[in-house]
Amino acid sequence: MTNENEYIRKFIQGDDEAFSLLFFEYYPKVKHFIIRLIKSDVFAEDLAQDIFAKIWINRENLSNVHSFNAYIFQMTKNRVLNHIKSNTVRSIYKNSINTEEPSITLEEEFIAKETQLIIELVVQKMPSRKRRVFEMSRYEGLKNEEIATKLNISKKTVENHLNMAINEIKRSLVLFCFLFIQ
Repeated sequence: MTNENEYIRKFIQGDDEAFSLLFFEYYPKVKHFIIRLIKSDVFAEDLAQDIFAKIWINRENLSNVHSFNAYIFQMTKNRVLNHIKSNTVRSIYKNSINTEEPSITLEEEFIAKETQLIIELVVQKMPSRKRRVFEMSRYEGLKNEEIATKLNISKKTVENHLNMAINEIKRSLVLFCFLFIQ
């Protein structure tokens, strides 16, 4: 999108066309991000639509937003976490009816999902080559040699990208734990 700030300014004023342009630019990214977190195409579509409806309703608040990209992905993260929490509570309630004690606590489930969200956010912000190498390795299950062949780079370069990506993720998780888990 060439002039995103201009579209956002028009969108804040209620311009349907500007909203459409932002929607078509960001909806696929938001939906894909949600799918990777909750592994459900149907729920991802519902959540993504909810997010854009909320953005439309609260568009006046966007005048204080410096980065629409950061804003929408933070909003997406929060919406997914709320979805996960409510589903976890429902699941625990259902399990408590069927069994005496659930095997995993709500807090453990929440921390696991929050950790996954942080990893996804860190991966999304990586340079494209490093991100692609990491995704091919961790999400597609390819071996380093296969990645090197597909991307036409050396196996050592693949290993370097993976090491840098993993270290970046570890640093972010350590920071998260330091700031939020006590």
